[in-house]
Amino acid sequence: MKGQFTCVVCPTSCAVNAEWNETELLSTDHAQCKLAWDFIRGEIFDPRRMVTTTVRVDDGDLPLVSVKTDTPVPKGKVLEVMAHLAHVVVRAPVNIGDIVVPDVLGTGSNIVTTKKIPRKV
Repeated sequence: MKGQFTCVVCPTSCAVNAEWNETELLSTDHAQCKLAWDFIRGEIFDPRRMVTTTVRVDDGDLPLVSVKTDTPVPKGKVLEVMAHLAHVVVRAPVNIGDIVVPDVLGTGSNIVTTKKIPRKV
């Protein structure tokens, strides 16, 4: 099979042509660095994405806190993770890096906070 990918590992964002079969990446061309190979192989055989969103906060200065996955989750699970997080509520105070949901949906990725929310005074 053949296809073109935009490698986003570095700021160059190379348009890379790739060829692969059912089990392995066979070739790439037009990549300006060696990092494209692993990125494209991942995109073909195990695409993953970071998830960023917000969850509700009880008793906080703000009603929502920003969260993200600490490692990428399988692309096919992103919508399930988002649906799961729609029902999550944390209690203030919240600190940066707090784990809100460990091992979300068995993906091996934790949901962590990215903002500090103090308790409502």
